[in-house]
Amino acid sequence: MIEPNNSSRSEPQPTHTCPYWIGLLLASPVRRLVESPKTLVLPLLKPGDRVLELGPALGFFTLAVAEAVGATGKVVCVEVQEKMLARLGKRLAKRGLRDRTDLRLCSHQDLGLGDLTERCDLALAIHVVHETISPAATVTALARTLKPGGQLLIIEPPGHCSPSLFEAEVAAAEQAGLVRTAHPRASARKLLALLKKPA
Repeated sequence: MIEPNNSSRSEPQPTHTCPYWIGLLLASPVRRLVESPKTLVLPLLKPGDRVLELGPALGFFTLAVAEAVGATGKVVCVEVQEKMLARLGKRLAKRGLRDRTDLRLCSHQDLGLGDLTERCDLALAIHVVHETISPAATVTALARTLKPGGQLLIIEPPGHCSPSLFEAEVAAAEQAGLVRTAHPRASARKLLALLKKPA
């Protein structure tokens, strides 16, 4: 587990981090009416995949992903809030999925992804990149974790992320060598980009 680095108060901080109480709302099953894991994420997965999820909160997508990758797969969850991570661990354990996950506490300054270079089949960044100190650096770090043929899914929330910032995030992914491709089930959705690392 990666401990947060709080050594300097002068370091830049993100403008917003999703509070715990909103995490409770985001975990609601009602959310499936507008954001279904079956539509957005599961078509990108197969059993045995290694998936990186940045900012999973309380696991709205994590639970479905952990089921989909099966007993031979792994979901690496990287979260900056310890309380969110602890609650997520309990939710996974309750469903018998804890052994398929690697829960990591990171800091705003260091996501701690160095050991995942070219090891992931899919990286998920859903409603989170705009909250990081440097969205471009975050996307670049996520791109590094992908195997050849691996995919990065970026989704940002309208109203919290401007279209110009979203396009800058996509441009950073393309500069990191990824190629934008159509999502199989949600290509018409605004502020969604699926990018692939060439094989």
